[in-house]
Amino acid sequence: MADYKSLTKSEIDTFLRNNQHGILALAGDKPYALPMGYMYKRKAILLGLATAGSMVTTGRKMNYLQASKQVCFTVCKPRWYGETVKTPCTTLIIEGSLEEVTNRSYYGIKKIPQTVQLKLYKIKVAKMGARKCNRKPCELLAAKK
Repeated sequence: MADYKSLTKSEIDTFLRNNQHGILALAGDKPYALPMGYMYKRKAILLGLATAGSMVTTGRKMNYLQASKQVCFTVCKPRWYGETVKTPCTTLIIEGSLEEVTNRSYYGIKKIPQTVQLKLYKIKVAKMGARKCNRKPCELLAAKK
């Protein structure tokens, strides 16, 4: 039996709907990855990049995005939660680019107050892979108390 099983499109859709956090890696002169919440609407992964006041176009992440829109986004569900096994570990990795969303209503996102500076992006997928572990030894990699 293979150690990993690739997820079907339906399983990927369910996995993305049932999770809300991932790691966004940005391309630049130095590696830069940050944990982010995401929304999954209309089969698109949406990321809101916000900073206070007029800083929405400055800062490290925005500097990286101005240089390159190429990203890698990872969503992972580990096998272990505390002392019990809940589900097999599952990992989804997407390579692509960020595209700014200008029509928020298309995704059912209400108007954002003017006091909140937020740029909304969707990931334009170039390559995607998702796998679920099929083997019990996964637990050997889990941290023990």
